[in-house]
Amino acid sequence: MQIFWFIPTHGDSRYLGTSEGAREVNHDYLKQVAQAADSQGYDGVLIPTGRSCEDPWVVASSLIPVTKRLKFLVAVRPGLHEPALAARMAATFDRLSEGRLLVNLVTGGDQTELEGDGVWLDHAERYEASAEFIRVWREIIARSHRGEAYDFEGKHVHVKGAKLLYPSVQQPYPPVYFGGSSDAAHDLAAEQVDTYLTWG
Repeated sequence: MQIFWFIPTHGDSRYLGTSEGAREVNHDYLKQVAQAADSQGYDGVLIPTGRSCEDPWVVASSLIPVTKRLKFLVAVRPGLHEPALAARMAATFDRLSEGRLLVNLVTGGDQTELEGDGVWLDHAERYEASAEFIRVWREIIARSHRGEAYDFEGKHVHVKGAKLLYPSVQQPYPPVYFGGSSDAAHDLAAEQVDTYLTWG
């Protein structure tokens, strides 16, 4: 079993479900939470994503030098990231953190937020796109260890000669986490990811 903590990139509160005793997001506080999780032996921290949160990749990158062993579960969102760019970001982060990246595949469930971000796919299409995205992402990173390029022609994702010059530390790629409750989510989890993520 892996036990993770949570980096509160949308603010934090002393009491669940209320803003009483709330703390605003600032780097000093995020650093304090990350260092506490690191020193207390947590396996990693989930960094949430969405329009109510600070960007998870920027936050996670800022916490690399202030932690020692803590792993960072950072979100990628199909439709907002293209798989080749997301692969480059992941490999870079994994190298800079010396192998401390975990990737959280987030398909998204809030239609209003998704449309605000320019993602207009319905539920079924989002899962189709997510399955293609993570397949291409994994292949690009895995092939980078052998210096190979990758071609893929799908319904939602198309790449030709996709290649990373600088591979990730973790092989074949940083582990992929994913959570979801629908039948489509369960199918995606069974076929494509390393760890099914759920809340305690």
